[in-house]
Amino acid sequence: MKHVKPSRTKTLSGFFLLTVSSLACAWAQGNGEEMKNAWKQHVGKPGPDGWRVNVIQPDPKDHGPDGFNYHDWDGDGDLDVLVNFEEGGYSRLYFNPGQKKIRGLWTEFIEFEKHGKCEDSGIGDLDQDGDLDYVANGGHVYFNPGAKNLRDPAKWKKMTLFRNEARNPVVSDVDGDGLNDLIVGAKAWFKQPLSGKHDAANWKRRELGEAIWPMNCIVTDMDGDGKKDILVQERRKQGLFYYRNPGKEKIEERWPVQVIDPQPSGMFAAHGDVNGDGLPDLIKAAQKIRIFLRRNEKGVPKYDRVEIELPAQPSSVRVKPKPKGVAIMEMNGDPSYPEIVIIPEYEAQLWYLTRVGKGKWVNTLMRMPAPESRKKMDNAFLVDLDGDGDLDIGTTEENGGWGVIWFENPGRGR
Repeated sequence: MKHVKPSRTKTLSGFFLLTVSSLACAWAQGNGEEMKNAWKQHVGKPGPDGWRVNVIQPDPKDHGPDGFNYHDWDGDGDLDVLVNFEEGGYSRLYFNPGQKKIRGLWTEFIEFEKHGKCEDSGIGDLDQDGDLDYVANGGHVYFNPGAKNLRDPAKWKKMTLFRNEARNPVVSDVDGDGLNDLIVGAKAWFKQPLSGKHDAANWKRRELGEAIWPMNCIVTDMDGDGKKDILVQERRKQGLFYYRNPGKEKIEERWPVQVIDPQPSGMFAAHGDVNGDGLPDLIKAAQKIRIFLRRNEKGVPKYDRVEIELPAQPSSVRVKPKPKGVAIMEMNGDPSYPEIVIIPEYEAQLWYLTRVGKGKWVNTLMRMPAPESRKKMDNAFLVDLDGDGDLDIGTTEENGGWGVIWFENPGRGR
């Protein structure tokens, strides 16, 4: 075949396109690195209302921290934080550095044996020794070795019940026998055995029902009959519902389902009294904030539904906020009614809702630095990390470099 020599014009054209493409890639990479480092400019700086965003550990390589479990594991009086990394496939226990260094990075940690892709995690005593164990992704249990060997990750014995993802692992005594069981994926539970607790073969699985993509799995008595039900917020198809505890005789059978809100969209939900009548209400983070005000004390719950529009965001925010995390906490110094805190998923400012009348709430932005730089956040975990007596808000951030973070409550110093 005859070889055709390319013309000089075509060669130069190709070279030009290649150069432009290379420059564009280099610019995008540099711009991405710049965005990943935005946290360094804003970390720890107070906003107009005194709220700060503090970093426990950044996430420069997009390992995707996704769970936030807190407990004083080392017994020094400060709360530590155990986090799973979804894309990294590992988990780390970060030790609280104490009040004097609390706003800095937490540099002491242990990293557990890898478990693979993991979107959720939980904690609880699963071998009845009094120490809190760790559950990654539902199927991997790491048994706490006790205070003496706490900082040696090799001493945390790993037990694998299954390997596929199952969101929202929750430790609770499901059957009332005095031993904590493990609820996985809001669809099944594993019964804690009387002996051989570190052997997966001894943990027997029982089915609850079906849940496609559960965001919450909350163990609570929903109908006032004295038995623990399981409240589930599912985002894909089922909406907000609960499994009704059928009683001891049928505890190992599938549980009946009671639907509260069939709307399939929405992210996390919170459960608690928001209007001061002593009845537990429900809040669902959806396209609008949905508040379900409980009307009855016992029996199948009955609610009045209120929907609250989203607030206008600051000019630096260029996306429509998507409500994701939600929690109930006192924010404005008036203990009559708690506020409702909302964490948006993407690049927007946190805000809270304050009750101003029967069935009426108003929004207030929390005005923390650089909301647009936090790319993907998770649920709101209320915890007093700095030990000053008021609740802070812990969460995780993916894709923006912030990593494991907490919003510091200015409290009385506001």
